Amino acid sequence: MSTATVPAEGDDRVELDEEPGADGGSCGLLGQIEDERVRLMGLVVRTHRFLIDRLGRELEEAVGIPLVFFDVLINVAAAPDGWLTMSRLSSDVALTTGGVTRLIDRMAEAGLVVRENCPSDRRSVHVVMTSEGRDVLQRALEAHLEGIDRHLMDPLDEHDRTALTVALTKVLEGG
Repeated sequence: MSTATVPAEGDDRVELDEEPGADGGSCGLLGQIEDERVRLMGLVVRTHRFLIDRLGRELEEAVGIPLVFFDVLINVAAAPDGWLTMSRLSSDVALTTGGVTRLIDRMAEAGLVVRENCPSDRRSVHVVMTSEGRDVLQRALEAHLEGIDRHLMDPLDEHDRTALTVALTKVLEGG
């Protein structure tokens, strides 16, 4: 089997097998890259996708709401005044303002939130959780925590969890 050396970021060089599928399953250039940066980033992305998919599916099965509804409810519940503006929700749940508007429309139809005009700024609209929303949030939180325990906490021992917390905190603080 022959290999080729290609330049990578910095002074590192990446060894590539020239035979397709030589890594035992992946074809093409990406399957042949032996670079810690690519491998680590791939693990982060796949782990995030796995957790979001699994926790979202389980939440929907247990409580009947999608993960994005839970995200809105938890953000509104955590707000000091018990409400958030649409623009704040847009940044908190990483959706466009139009996306948040459609999302809040669906949640209002489900009876989980209401919109209230801001008394001091007629241009601003507050999203407030209803009593039904609080009940759903409580059930969702219990189901979500069970899923987090099963899929994130249980596979890791205390040392692993501490190391992961430290590592992820460093990444976030560095960015």
